[in-house]
Amino acid sequence: MSSPSPKRIAFPVLLAFVLSMGACVNVDPKTGKTIPRGNQRHEFSVVKENAKRLKTGMLKLDVLLLLGSPAEKEQFGDVWIYLPERAAVLIPSSALKLKFEADRLVEHGYESIVLGVR
Repeated sequence: MSSPSPKRIAFPVLLAFVLSMGACVNVDPKTGKTIPRGNQRHEFSVVKENAKRLKTGMLKLDVLLLLGSPAEKEQFGDVWIYLPERAAVLIPSSALKLKFEADRLVEHGYESIVLGVR
């Protein structure tokens, strides 16, 4: 009887890993609430609802008060990213991306996330 090939063993292990990553959501054990990713202040559902009130020309401070801190900022802080709680490994999702110039909002919209990549 021959032993299973390394490929036959590696595939189920890789599949289990990918599936577990798709289900990863951090939950506060005390409150049971979902913990937003990165430095993000609010759950993505709250961000999406409040984002309906975004207007081009808003100051960064006004956006911060409306949406809370983003999950990620680019190097100079002119691009903010708000992320859903799930990593979008198995189920495609979207992130809210905001662009600022001279501390004013110039562009905002949703960007697709597929296989955890924006």
